[in-house]
Amino acid sequence: MSGGITIRRFAPGDGAVLLAMVRALAEDHELAAHLMASPSDFERAFGPDDGRRGAFIAAVDGKAAGCAIWHGSFSSFRGQEVMYLEDLSVLPQFRRRGVGRTLMKAVAGECLMRGWPSMFWVMMSNNARGRALYEGLGAEVDDGLAWCRLRGTALEGLAQ
Repeated sequence: MSGGITIRRFAPGDGAVLLAMVRALAEDHELAAHLMASPSDFERAFGPDDGRRGAFIAAVDGKAAGCAIWHGSFSSFRGQEVMYLEDLSVLPQFRRRGVGRTLMKAVAGECLMRGWPSMFWVMMSNNARGRALYEGLGAEVDDGLAWCRLRGTALEGLAQ
């Protein structure tokens, strides 16, 4: 615990809490129109720990304040599994209070506990607050990478 901040693993019944955190992240990045997840999606995804994915929920003085969602990924360069941090979200009223740093510490601990040698994530290029946090934690931020995605009709068209 750090300054009234507690971190716990996702538990049954936390689907709505996790969705609220992800919704805040989507709104913050003006991506709310793309949010399709439901509480039951999170309940299914983060049910019994299968070692492939997980989520942490941060609370400040007992109130849900943020979350971190991660999953395993394979690094062909390393020849082994690594951690991918899918999302880190802190509700606006709890920012600049150490919640993000505390969540990152929990995720780093999980990564090492699983024997994974590294973790990586994607950050929106205009996320100055995130960049400051991550660089302050010692993360390498590579401006030279571009992330690509196929979805919807483009994915379906390519697969045919």
